[in-house]
Amino acid sequence: MRLLFAIALVSGSVAFAQPPKEGELPKEVPPRFGIQYKVKTYPQDSAKKALNSTIEAIEKGETPYVVAHLLDPGFVELRVADRAKQYEAPVEIELSRLRDAQIRNPENYDRDSRLPTDRVKFRALIIERSRERAFRQIVQDMEAKLLDDPHALKELRKLLRDGMPTDTETGAKLTHMDVKDRALYFRKIEDRWFLENRHEDIPAPVVPPKKEGM
Repeated sequence: MRLLFAIALVSGSVAFAQPPKEGELPKEVPPRFGIQYKVKTYPQDSAKKALNSTIEAIEKGETPYVVAHLLDPGFVELRVADRAKQYEAPVEIELSRLRDAQIRNPENYDRDSRLPTDRVKFRALIIERSRERAFRQIVQDMEAKLLDDPHALKELRKLLRDGMPTDTETGAKLTHMDVKDRALYFRKIEDRWFLENRHEDIPAPVVPPKKEGM
């Protein structure tokens, strides 16, 4: 199904029609990749709401929010971690050059903006900056795929409007007779629903998302 390649994943169910029970509304969610969680703007306390929120966020140009909060966080973490490794070497070179310049000319830099000289702290900064760059690249990849496939959003809307929901072992699945050979899957994690990274009835591996303090 083109739409899931366009957003780099796939994912609904009887849960589509079930309102959240009292006390199951989303808890306070910390920012991920520097992006604040918008529970009122993009609710995801049901699979249907998660899909609708994904469509609305894409239409508003908030693809970073989709990646940070609406896609399966375990899958996103795997992608970010893998891509970040590719950036570590160039990021280390860039930061090392900047740190050397700051050491040589401290008067040109505010104290708060200077890079750490401690080896452990400097390494942590390299990893953090590499992850930031990896996240931005994943967002750009999704945006490029959406541009390449103008039918993706139409198929998402079709699934939202007329899709056939069924429960799965880990959440829900949504299919449509006019969207061939693929299904849209959702995973429920605690009190939120996410678009899941799979296109068949084999549960995707559960990968604990990295806690973000960014």
